[in-house]
Amino acid sequence: MNIYDEIEYEDLTPDLKLIADSCGIVTVRQLLKNLGGLTFYIPKITKLKNFVRRKWDEGKTKNFKEFARVLMVSETYLRKQVK
Repeated sequence: MNIYDEIEYEDLTPDLKLIADSCGIVTVRQLLKNLGGLTFYIPKITKLKNFVRRKWDEGKTKNFKEFARVLMVSETYLRKQVK
């Protein structure tokens, strides 16, 4: 038996509980087993500039205001990224 399989939600730190709430306890167990001790920063979608540009290029029928709402970014940010 894998010791990580015995970790319960109540055993988690507040940060790990956030991950468990979003991705599930199995994911948290895998992260602890395979990546324990590492530090990660999870960026907002605005840091994924290639993704934003690709999605804009795929959906040319949308205007800036609609697309900014879908991505939950400002219209100003979007205009700067796709020009």
